[in-house]
Amino acid sequence: MPGTDPQHGPRADGAAGAPSPDAPVAPADGPRSRRPWGRWALVVVLAVAVLVLVQPWRAGAPGATPAASPSPTPTPTPTAAGGSSPAAPGTATSAAGPSAADVVLDATSLPGLLLTRADVQAAVPAARSGVTAGPAAGQTPWGLPAGGAVEPPTCTTAVTVVPGPPVAHDALAWANEDVRVEQDVVLLPDPVAAREAFRALVTTVDVCTEYTVVDATGGRTRWVTQPAIEGQGLLPEIVQEVTVRTGEDEARARYVGHTLVGNAIVSWTATALDPAARQNAADVLGTTGEVSMMIEERALAAVRALP
Repeated sequence: MPGTDPQHGPRADGAAGAPSPDAPVAPADGPRSRRPWGRWALVVVLAVAVLVLVQPWRAGAPGATPAASPSPTPTPTPTAAGGSSPAAPGTATSAAGPSAADVVLDATSLPGLLLTRADVQAAVPAARSGVTAGPAAGQTPWGLPAGGAVEPPTCTTAVTVVPGPPVAHDALAWANEDVRVEQDVVLLPDPVAAREAFRALVTTVDVCTEYTVVDATGGRTRWVTQPAIEGQGLLPEIVQEVTVRTGEDEARARYVGHTLVGNAIVSWTATALDPAARQNAADVLGTTGEVSMMIEERALAAVRALP
């Protein structure tokens, strides 16, 4: 018979025999039937290239959201008045009156700035047993007494506050055997003039750490001051701790302060009369902050009382 047994190769008529079970089977439609791994690899390569070019993680890349910059931390402002300009004018206001920085007082309204007996007895520890006035308001002229002087002369305004006669002036004192509180008020033509005078006063106080006040009889009182500090209230103010020695007497503790209120400069001293109190002045006088707050509260009350 023509042909070959299916297990032994081609048939005699040339037809292909059945494939061997062990022979590899070729894909039905050639290369088009292969899995598309090559195309996926190409896509990945292109994506990586785009990322490298665009770099969206950079702050300057298109479409990228810039990182927020940290806010700078404010630097605290020192409160020491030494070597610096005085604080800006206060802006304390009342619904019933003008700003304390812009108020203009006159001889009629000036007495509202002066301390009362109740003010002193409430704020100063050694005054709680009672104080008497002396001299009272209206009895003390401005400036140094006739024949008085300050050495060196460049320190004169540390005592007189302004170099020439003010528009108006008044002073008073409250005292007992333990403490003496004195207050002196000068009025300038307007708040601008007062601010300029206050700046000049601060400069003098900073420079004049030691000076001597000579009275009309030749008596000498030496002042040795600590650096002035700015008050912590609403109004521009400076405060100092001072020791004073008159003649051969023992030194005494004293606080000195100056407060700017519109066109007025309010100056004050609080003195412990017993020399033994110098090491514990706060027991007699209170703290400098407490005394300056007494002055400020009286000043703000005067501002609120204005029409």
